[in-house]
Amino acid sequence: MTPDTPVADVVIVGAGPEGMAIAHAFTRRGVRDVIVCAAGIGGSGPPGPTGDPGPGDVYCSSTVPAPAAMAWAGTHVFENAVEVLGEDVGYRACGRLVGVAASDLGGLDAGVAMRRALGIDVRRVDAEAVAASWPEIGVRGFAGFAYEPRGGYADIRRTARAFARAARRGGAAILTCAPAVSVAATRDRVTGVRLSDGREVAAGTVVVAAGADSPAFVAPLGVHLPVRATREFTVRVRVGRAVGERPILDDLPNRRRLRADGPGHLLLGALDPAPDAFDDELTALASAHLAARFPGFPACTPVAAFGTRHDAGPDHLPLIGSVGPDGLFVAAGCGEHGLGIVPAVGMLVADLLCDGASARPDIPGTDFRPDRFPARTRSPRPRRHSAQPPGPPGADSGQVFDPERELHPGREHDPDARLGSEPRSGSDHGFSSDRA
Repeated sequence: MTPDTPVADVVIVGAGPEGMAIAHAFTRRGVRDVIVCAAGIGGSGPPGPTGDPGPGDVYCSSTVPAPAAMAWAGTHVFENAVEVLGEDVGYRACGRLVGVAASDLGGLDAGVAMRRALGIDVRRVDAEAVAASWPEIGVRGFAGFAYEPRGGYADIRRTARAFARAARRGGAAILTCAPAVSVAATRDRVTGVRLSDGREVAAGTVVVAAGADSPAFVAPLGVHLPVRATREFTVRVRVGRAVGERPILDDLPNRRRLRADGPGHLLLGALDPAPDAFDDELTALASAHLAARFPGFPACTPVAAFGTRHDAGPDHLPLIGSVGPDGLFVAAGCGEHGLGIVPAVGMLVADLLCDGASARPDIPGTDFRPDRFPARTRSPRPRRHSAQPPGPPGADSGQVFDPERELHPGREHDPDARLGSEPRSGSDHGFSSDRA
């Protein structure tokens, strides 16, 4: 450690929505000594100049209870973003329809019943109700529909920035000028992260939330993280007529998702994640699919195509928990579940590291333990550091590091201090106390 080494209780690798939500959740728990570093391996995030991050889906259609509950908790945050985060994130509650073939009716009904038992606002609807929302649709091939009226989408970049600014107001610092390139560790304990400019940030806890790049950060420490990179491919289609706001439609028989995209345009996406390479077939088949499924749109012309990079786990569930050397924690494989679970991911990480368990019975951390796969990982156990009372709200300073913290470079770090031990109120994270 050198005299100019920045020091934090917690360093988060990954400056996307998940990383920023984790930082925000820590500060809401009173843990202010947090630094967020961008990830510098492989280029997480949007796929470059020809890509488009697209809208972030906010929905509760998971067939597994815990991710569904996470998305429902996140829905409350997006609906109340101005109150919770201090600014609007572009959330549009346009609703969400899921249509299935006859072979999937049993699964549809079971999923609706499971989500309703969690208090999620979802119900079965008939073809007439769907046609009222999408009068251009041909319902042949659909045997049933579910409707989630509070589903929708938000702006990914605005969401990440809103969490970042809220975290800064809570005391966190965000490092943007030099991305993290590796996790530093002794034989059995992490010591911080190394930056691209050669500096190190010292910390007793490192949270890797770098999306599809997360495995590359933990692999040198002997940890195999079975997270793969996929892309969600989307085609923007001009339909030659005005299209107002419509519910998002998941066409499960054809594995396609459709959403209105401003006057005269639709977004057509593939529901199945593709390998991390562009799928030309999606563009070629876009017009054919729309002509068959939506005869009311007689003229469909693809005008753009892009892919959004996601991280996915082997069983389509996130991997959230401790791995490898003491102090190393991951939150990866979340991308398949859309933007809606991001606030709950932040809350869960803070709960596990501060208390050793989730504060919400409907979101048990044990469902996401990385050691559910045969790998060199270990079970989560809490690392506790002192919580500091949040400072007074203030404007975003825009500085890379909190200026006050830079006055104390190279200070001694206590790896056994306590992290977030103070009692938490029911509104700590801006989640509704009503579990509905």
